[in-house]
Amino acid sequence: RLSAQQQRNPYLAAQAVGRSYEENILPSKISQTLRTVARSLETEWVPVLFEIAEEDRKRVQLYNAPPQIQTAAAAYQAFWCERQVVAGGEGDDQGTPLHALNERIVARFCTRVALDELIDELQGSPADDSAEDEEAKRAAVEWLRDFANEWEPKLKRGPDDNKRRSFGVAPPGHWQRLCDGADADDVTEAMWQELPPLFAYASDDAMRLYSPEALAARLRRVRASVCDELIGDLQATVLSMS
Repeated sequence: RLSAQQQRNPYLAAQAVGRSYEENILPSKISQTLRTVARSLETEWVPVLFEIAEEDRKRVQLYNAPPQIQTAAAAYQAFWCERQVVAGGEGDDQGTPLHALNERIVARFCTRVALDELIDELQGSPADDSAEDEEAKRAAVEWLRDFANEWEPKLKRGPDDNKRRSFGVAPPGHWQRLCDGADADDVTEAMWQELPPLFAYASDDAMRLYSPEALAARLRRVRASVCDELIGDLQATVLSMS
């Protein structure tokens, strides 16, 4: 509905077509709707965030665990086969399709935040006294920043599942760059599978801290903390609106 001043404007008056109606705005209804949405987000997202954090901590613990004293065959099957995917995103789907979709959305967001926080952490952490380790740290920060600049826009877009299905089943890390978008698992898999030339001559200590596989484990540790923070924020928001 046009105001009195707008009705005096012939151009606006000529374009005023269609139906007009009035609606009463009830603040109590709006508040109730917001509380309902907040409770729904807490109910759906807190378990998802908890699952992501627990899985990340499990993989970080496995990455940092020393090899177990076993027979050669048992050690290969029980430990090293698990460690090969500790930094990647392989896993079984679970729950309903909506649960899986929410988990992918939340994981993408948390991964974007974790990438930025990991870069800040590396920049602020002291390196060892050796010039070699300092150079390895600087190179790791530079590599991770380039990695984040490539993958964060893809995480924002999300994967094109229809296009991916048309490619068929490919080995992990082989088809991510064939799509414009990405899932969180694509990022963790691409990170630990691609060893840049700059790490080829790093010391063992530097590789333990700054290799792509080590950075992938550190990313999961940071992402678990991001999930914890989001859980706290969601629960605090719902509590404040009660």
